[in-house]
Amino acid sequence: MESGARTPAWLGEEPEIKEAEIKETVDTQLLTVGAGTAGLTATATAVDCGVKTLLIEANKSCTPVRKEIGAVGSRIQKEENCRINIHELVREMTMYSTAYADQRLLHIWARESGEAIDRYESIIKVHGAVMTLQGGYGAQVKEGSYTKFPTGHKVRWPNGVSGAGILCEYAEKRGAEIRMQTALIKLIKEGKRVTGAVVKDLRTGRYIRVNASKGVVISTGGYVKNTEMLKALQAETLALSGLTVSEGATMGDGIKACLWAGAKQDDRHLSIMFDRCALMPDETPEHRSGPGKPTELITQPFLKVDLTGRRFCNESQPYDFIAHRALSLPGKCYCVLFDSGFADDARRFDMAGCSRMFEFENGAPCGHDIEENIRRMGEMQKEGRFVKADTIPELAGKLGLPAAELEKTVARYNELFDMQSDEDFGKEAHRLSQMRRPPYFGVRACSFLLGTLDGVRIDENMNATDENAEPIPGLYVCGNDSGGFFANSYVNLATGCCAGRNMTFAARAARIIAGS
Repeated sequence: MESGARTPAWLGEEPEIKEAEIKETVDTQLLTVGAGTAGLTATATAVDCGVKTLLIEANKSCTPVRKEIGAVGSRIQKEENCRINIHELVREMTMYSTAYADQRLLHIWARESGEAIDRYESIIKVHGAVMTLQGGYGAQVKEGSYTKFPTGHKVRWPNGVSGAGILCEYAEKRGAEIRMQTALIKLIKEGKRVTGAVVKDLRTGRYIRVNASKGVVISTGGYVKNTEMLKALQAETLALSGLTVSEGATMGDGIKACLWAGAKQDDRHLSIMFDRCALMPDETPEHRSGPGKPTELITQPFLKVDLTGRRFCNESQPYDFIAHRALSLPGKCYCVLFDSGFADDARRFDMAGCSRMFEFENGAPCGHDIEENIRRMGEMQKEGRFVKADTIPELAGKLGLPAAELEKTVARYNELFDMQSDEDFGKEAHRLSQMRRPPYFGVRACSFLLGTLDGVRIDENMNATDENAEPIPGLYVCGNDSGGFFANSYVNLATGCCAGRNMTFAARAARIIAGS
């Protein structure tokens, strides 16, 4: 915090823990806080480099490693002759952020992520896991499409095997100490340097001092579950979201501890939002009886209309773009409409990343396939979330839309399909569809919230920096606790770039700490 600035209510004051309350002291070289993609990678890399490491996690188990991990220059990309122009990629990412992002950090990910994913692959393949590239396409897939980069790496896992489990076991076998249900309370500083932390055993309530001679890596996953922080920093995000999907603690503890220690947080606040949350037909994101439910059917570029029954955008766009547009729509939501030919339409749409519901052209698996999404839709029909109708006026009535306006919109959309030219919004021809084959289906939709991306400012060494952009010795920040990489919008057309950044930066931090 700036000198003399008022402490925000969500941040509060740094806890005071009396010496008499500390019941144990642990000496280590590196303390890693948070056992997710970044924390596990940092720990595994550190012990490989000979650094004595203690990893703590507030939950009872590790947070799963992300399913899609973005990288450039990996072994599998080279084998499949998948070449990504780093400068073009960084230019696109810079445009997304309108140059608020630190291009030095973008280049580090683009240049080092291939090595990071290859190292991860070498660890997991011993357990029968198979790395695949969600590719088979070039950067520009079809004329008129937004530029997409085949960065996504997804693993085929044998039953009972997981990335988090493998990395945890790997680190422990090489000497790492791992303590679950142990939470960060505050960092310890000697002068400007962070030398350790006070942590708490959540099972016993005992406070523990951890002396970390080489430093502390903070990787607690951001603050997506902390409603107070979200309301203060990202009120618009909350207003647009019908569901929060997060497997970690993600309460902002790591960011708070860094700010108390003098670090600076990003000034641009944003989250990862995915446009695939189904509401009830009488709900909006801000007025609902409970959380919405996700399905990739919603994110397909079918006809989408606002609550007045009018089309309002090119439906073929990055995931959170439609969420940003929805902020100005009635109810801050919209309706997704399709007819009985939706499965064939979805295959023709040729989506990329985690929105894809079919195997990739090179055989890589998608996240959730069409059969699973059809099953989900059936379950949501039973509860009244998805609606089914034999006529367009009936569909309008079930979704609370003006029938006459919706009929006019559908007639125009069918006309554009017949012309194979979207003269109104410029959607690619192969992503146009028709509404002529009853029964018709529809759902009110908004975004779900996956994670916050505004973290603590870092330099190229993954050091947290202060208000003057000076590094804080001994304090390193990775994962969604770290900042400087995104602004305005998540770059979801570089599949998995957040998880890839988290893995890459964590490995880099550990190597720097080890001096290797």
